[in-house]
Amino acid sequence: MNYLIRHFLRSVFLIMLIYPAMRSIAQDTRAIEEVVVFGRNTELLGRAASASEGSVGGADLLVRPMLKVAELLESMPGMVAVQHSGSGKANQYFLRGFNLDHGTDYSAYVDGMPWNLRSHGHGQGYLDVNGLLPESVERIDYRKGPYYADLGDFSVAGASFIQTVDRLERSFISAELGEYQWQRLASGFSRDAGAGVLTVIGEVKSYDGPWDNAEGLRHISAWSKYVQDTAFGQAKFTLSAYSGDWHPTEQIPERAIGTAACRDAFCSLDSSAGGNTQRWISTAQLTGSDWTASIYGQYYDWSMESNPTYDFQINQFDRRWTVGGRAEKSLLETANLQINIGSEARYDSIADVGLDEQLAGKLIANISDNEIFETSLGIYGDANWSPTDRLRITVGVRGDYYDYDVKAVNVSSFSGQDSDAQLSPKVGIAYRLHDAAELYGNWGRGFHSNDARGVVNVLNPIAGLSEGKGYEAGFRTTLGDMKLTASYWWLDQDSELIFVGDSNSVEPKGGSRRQGYELTAFWQPLDGVGVDAVYTDSTARYVDNPDGSHVEGSVEQSAQLGISVLRNNWEGSLRARYLGPYAMTADNAQRAESLSTVSLRGAYHWNNLTFYAEVINLLDTDRKEIVYFYPAYAEGVDPPGLGADDIDCASVNCRMSRATEPQTLRAGVSFKF
Repeated sequence: MNYLIRHFLRSVFLIMLIYPAMRSIAQDTRAIEEVVVFGRNTELLGRAASASEGSVGGADLLVRPMLKVAELLESMPGMVAVQHSGSGKANQYFLRGFNLDHGTDYSAYVDGMPWNLRSHGHGQGYLDVNGLLPESVERIDYRKGPYYADLGDFSVAGASFIQTVDRLERSFISAELGEYQWQRLASGFSRDAGAGVLTVIGEVKSYDGPWDNAEGLRHISAWSKYVQDTAFGQAKFTLSAYSGDWHPTEQIPERAIGTAACRDAFCSLDSSAGGNTQRWISTAQLTGSDWTASIYGQYYDWSMESNPTYDFQINQFDRRWTVGGRAEKSLLETANLQINIGSEARYDSIADVGLDEQLAGKLIANISDNEIFETSLGIYGDANWSPTDRLRITVGVRGDYYDYDVKAVNVSSFSGQDSDAQLSPKVGIAYRLHDAAELYGNWGRGFHSNDARGVVNVLNPIAGLSEGKGYEAGFRTTLGDMKLTASYWWLDQDSELIFVGDSNSVEPKGGSRRQGYELTAFWQPLDGVGVDAVYTDSTARYVDNPDGSHVEGSVEQSAQLGISVLRNNWEGSLRARYLGPYAMTADNAQRAESLSTVSLRGAYHWNNLTFYAEVINLLDTDRKEIVYFYPAYAEGVDPPGLGADDIDCASVNCRMSRATEPQTLRAGVSFKF
């Protein structure tokens, strides 16, 4: 399967490079016409259901500097994406006082398909967007809180809806080079095909990073879309494939830094670990005058070796097929009342998910191995009523049913069947103070599903669905060229999922309560100039935890400032990001420091060519991307033969961290035709 995927992607990519270039040979060069549209400048007064929803597109996404593709998700105000295990792995996401690990209470949809993975080999709700091509993204709509009837699993904190382009304005080829062996080659084109339009984009990239043991990232992605109008409505079909190989560059014991075994913060204490992801996705969407329907299918094969405690290596694996779909219809639409209904279903057939113990990449023993069949069905509806010109009231309800069927492949794993269900009501109110200001109030129930293996565990079972309740009060206003929002929110969660070092995964803990506020601003002082800013503050506390009240890894403040300029043939973007401190232990005795970074991107358009460059971490900040606190063996410090269980964190420094990548220069050229 890996051989076929790689050769298919290489063939598609070569076709994409050759075909548009040949067509362009006879064409005259044309001057680039720029139409500057900032998605954040979209008017949401009178339309938005809460103060914390919005949309980002156009110049907001085109010009931002990015170290990793997951930073596209940071277009949602308050979201911060970091990495603790290399460029080929899903990111860590921080939002509304959650360390979402890899996506547990934050979901992402691409063209209607949920990208979070249930009962994953590494963590529940695992969200890997590394296969997403930035050139394919047209717009990202975002929502926060469990206030929307059409949102189900993994959406208590928030959700992003990524819409891809229907057609490229012009075909392109681009090539990039950068420090630490960064290389990227991308190409794309659109053409009329039959009664519709076919668009194809692909990329190959590689990266070693600043690490002593090079990441060795080898990444190939291809994406295609076909759009056609039919007698039933507009039809859209997508097919994408992604292949990634890398060496994990994990968090290391800080007390080992400066020893013979670990020269600096970029060292590796286990150079034998590797990771691999193969992913195929296909979607189909049909949109009518008052209804939409979509189906999707996915093949996924993932494995990753890691050594989080450095006393023994583990290999996690996950291989599955997923199918699902959604349908929505407007039952009634008048000037004052709209009623909508919908349903969605999903089936995951996980043929192989589990954990091995290894030594330098060689199998020692299988720890767990399961086959899982997980099915879900959701039905929802909402009514939007406008009793006056200024007042809008939304009432919604959602019902979800989950079925878990787990089979043990080895004797140390659990087998069993179980099911769970939840009814989730939602209420929202919006009041228009005047033409330029609106107030919001929202309340709703949501949930995240739990790993099927924990649900059927006969010794210590957990609920299939973990409930979350959210409340929010907000304000939105437009003052000339400036748009402002403010919100104060509360979230109560039945169960936390916390990172556990010895298994490199997450485990459920007790209930929690969170609250905080968010302030956002967008200002367009001149045509082609956009300034966006966000500041968030939150607290997260356990309801009843004997170890302490602080929820580990819950960021207390975050902020971003972005300045984008598109004038004549020039464009530039400066982005500053602040990730605040957080407790690493429940008693708050161990804390992680804040992290601030600044990145810069600039470009110049000349006829059909665009020359661009970006500097990531412009100020060369020397801090930690992410920090944990748990016992691990530190080579060069601890006596040989010790295991993580022998380390006493009361007497030694048990901080585990991954360094922020240093100042990095990348430059490229793009040819459009």
